[in-house]
Amino acid sequence: MSQMETNGSRREFLKRTGLASGGLIVGLNFLESCVGEIVQNNTFPNLEPLQVLENGFDSIGAIEITDFLQIRPDGHIFLNLTKYEMGQGVSTGLSSILAEELEADWEKIHVRYIKSSVSESDTTGGSTSTLLHWDLLRRAGAFTKLLLIDAAAKQWTVYKDQCYAENGYVHQHGSNLKLGYGELVGSIVVPKDYRTLFAEVPLKYKSNFKLIGKNLKSKIIPDIVTGKHPFSIDVRLPKMKYAAVLRCPVFKGQLINFDSTEALNISGVEQIVPIKLDTSDNIRDGIAVIANSTWAAFQGKLALKAKWDLGVNAGVEHGKFVADCYKKLTIDEGTETLSIGKFDESEADEFISHSYEFPYQHHACMEPLNATSHFKGDSCEMWVGTQSADKIITNIEKHLGIPKERIKINCHPSGGGFGLRYSSEYALESMVVSKAAGGELVKMCYSREDDIKFDHLNPFELNKHRIGLKNGKPLSWELKSVMANWGGVLGWMYYNIPKLSASQIMVEGFTQVGAWRSVMANAEGFSTECFIDEVAHELNRDPLEFRLSLLPRNAMVDFKHSYKCNISRLRGALELVAKRGHWGKTMSKSSGQGIAVYPYMHGNGYGATVAEVAIVNDMIKVTKVTTAIDCGLVVNPDQVKQQAEGGVVWALSAIFYGGTEYIDGVVERSNFHDNKVLRIDETPEIEVHICQNDEPQPWGVGEVAGPPTYAAVCNAIYAATGKRVRKLPIARTYSQL
Repeated sequence: MSQMETNGSRREFLKRTGLASGGLIVGLNFLESCVGEIVQNNTFPNLEPLQVLENGFDSIGAIEITDFLQIRPDGHIFLNLTKYEMGQGVSTGLSSILAEELEADWEKIHVRYIKSSVSESDTTGGSTSTLLHWDLLRRAGAFTKLLLIDAAAKQWTVYKDQCYAENGYVHQHGSNLKLGYGELVGSIVVPKDYRTLFAEVPLKYKSNFKLIGKNLKSKIIPDIVTGKHPFSIDVRLPKMKYAAVLRCPVFKGQLINFDSTEALNISGVEQIVPIKLDTSDNIRDGIAVIANSTWAAFQGKLALKAKWDLGVNAGVEHGKFVADCYKKLTIDEGTETLSIGKFDESEADEFISHSYEFPYQHHACMEPLNATSHFKGDSCEMWVGTQSADKIITNIEKHLGIPKERIKINCHPSGGGFGLRYSSEYALESMVVSKAAGGELVKMCYSREDDIKFDHLNPFELNKHRIGLKNGKPLSWELKSVMANWGGVLGWMYYNIPKLSASQIMVEGFTQVGAWRSVMANAEGFSTECFIDEVAHELNRDPLEFRLSLLPRNAMVDFKHSYKCNISRLRGALELVAKRGHWGKTMSKSSGQGIAVYPYMHGNGYGATVAEVAIVNDMIKVTKVTTAIDCGLVVNPDQVKQQAEGGVVWALSAIFYGGTEYIDGVVERSNFHDNKVLRIDETPEIEVHICQNDEPQPWGVGEVAGPPTYAAVCNAIYAATGKRVRKLPIARTYSQL
């Protein structure tokens, strides 16, 4: 960058930023990472085909770019999206942040998806996309706006303060003169002190926002409904082959041999190759069928005959596994993860203790896993929908020996992710298939059955809570957890109880596991809020009043996690949902209310829920769910509500239809007929209320609504039936509860 700093001439800037190819590129080291090219997408509305640059963004001269934008001569603006779009709406949300400070015409803002990344900053998860890009995109927009105003002022030979930007134009005060952003891009000069200017650029006051806080239409839905959205499963490349893999049905089993005679006789099948990675625990042994169509590959897979050594997990029965976990909870002390205040059991005059079981959970995204890979020996290229391109690159480098500088990942949006696409094994598997096939360009697709049977399930978690009481007041709170193949407990123990302790017991599970929307917050939110409810009832306290008594205003609790828990915000969500959900109202016979609250500290968001349940014709029916969300400053209210509604439906599906079943180590579920999701006629009325606060920035929202919903519904079931729920999923019928 030193040459640009010593030569501020327009000619040098044009050469180094690629303006000769038609547009302004702002390339700044926003996240201290490096991004390569951009996925070409010629589906922008109202643009003539010749207006779309063949190479998308031209990144010549862009040094250490992660976030950057292009303004073309026709005035259309393109944002390079480094966060993964999986339907949660980051394309729209992040675009509006940029457009706000840029004073852009919202209709002329478009999104493109990055081609390659080697930065952990570009991973997507934990409800952090918006909060991590808030300041960076605002500064990018404001910085670019200043450059445009400066260019217009020079053309008009006026002072900069006589100009202002609005809706994609720079105007001159007191006249009708205006210049469009596209007209100005060839006149921009970047000052030598641009780094300082970027860091100190003035930003708008919240009161002057025009786009942020408004319900803006989605940037991707038009393309989704017209089939133009660039999902990775739709990738079509010249000379591309198709692959399907027959995998070992039991985790960590091994391939002994196989017979491919019948498979090779199927029209379109070209190769049969074994897949094996001795150094990877999460890629199963398998046999890949390479064909000239997905249909032929799937049919060839069905015709294969394989012999497996199913290994130790073949004898695993789900019921016995769970029983062993309960036994460990009783006899194993576990590893201490939290200790606040030394506790002597003799200090308490009463103990209340209960255990809660949260099962393995399937992702079941609408778009099954897929990746297109081309192994080229000393380099490779992949087209994939992923939440973590950096993990894919790391795994390819580790297992195939290709330096990360020679790995290109073309990142596409996907039809759902929910944490599943944070795992990288499926992508590595596709590259292994390409290598085994002799370097063919191969698209590997999971069938729906593959997607469920070989899912990286949300880990099983068993939580035991115990509270020690002195004269009816909580003195101590203990949490002991059993987890399978996953990290430690969250230990988000936010209630103001003097003495706290948490410990964990790790067990060897019998399947691969991965992140699942809200991850461990689901299990621990469910168990914590069900348990607190039980304690309140045993003490003859109103569940809301009891919770509020343990949530002092203005307190901050340090979980040693991403952020400190703001008890005032947590309490505020609880108070709002109690008000909007009409907590304590008179309920009809065989119906009841339940309440719960939970923080989500990956993204510093807070959620609370009031659920209403009725028993109708022996069926448990959730009739209404009211949710309050505190996600800080709100970028797009509609998107917040949509995310909360999705979280509620997600939780209800898990409550009634979640979990999984294993027989002899094999997943029994296979499709949506036996891995159900909530249907429209089962979906209750859902109200979402957004907490008003003075937070200076947006926080996470995507994973906030789920955790309190589990507990609120189960607490409502108790209020309606007198029966406690301590294990998920539950039967839909009251008589089976």
